[in-house]
Amino acid sequence: MKSIKVKSGFVSLAVIVALSTMSFVNCAQSSGKKNEDTTLLTYLVANPFTPQGAQADCLVSVGLINSCISSKTQIDAGVNCSLITIADNQAIGADYSTIKTAVIKKYNESKCNIAENKYTSASSAVDAFKDSLTFTSTSDASSKVVFSAPTYY
Repeated sequence: MKSIKVKSGFVSLAVIVALSTMSFVNCAQSSGKKNEDTTLLTYLVANPFTPQGAQADCLVSVGLINSCISSKTQIDAGVNCSLITIADNQAIGADYSTIKTAVIKKYNESKCNIAENKYTSASSAVDAFKDSLTFTSTSDASSKVVFSAPTYY
């Protein structure tokens, strides 16, 4: 009889993949139970590269605004901070560093860490942060808001 030998490296890799998958599922379930923002977690797991520059600034802005929302409906980081969306906005004049600075200022002024100061929906949060999220388009001189409020449940 022939015996089948399994290489230890393959087994180790399979175990690491299985444990990583279980950890992500448990982390997402735990965050969901606590009504925490899972959009950033999902975005970071799905994106194999470390966010840099405008994308990192965008993610900081989404995270801060989402922390000001009391419902499970959140701003979707994946849609608003995708490289395509950012490139489209930058092509017409968006400066994500300036936007992040304005969002941080508005966040500090609104004192969202107090439950009474939280917004009930993503769209109401975007409306509240609208001045911070607005830039003037270089293509037609109109005002554009960087985030739409596609939501994540």
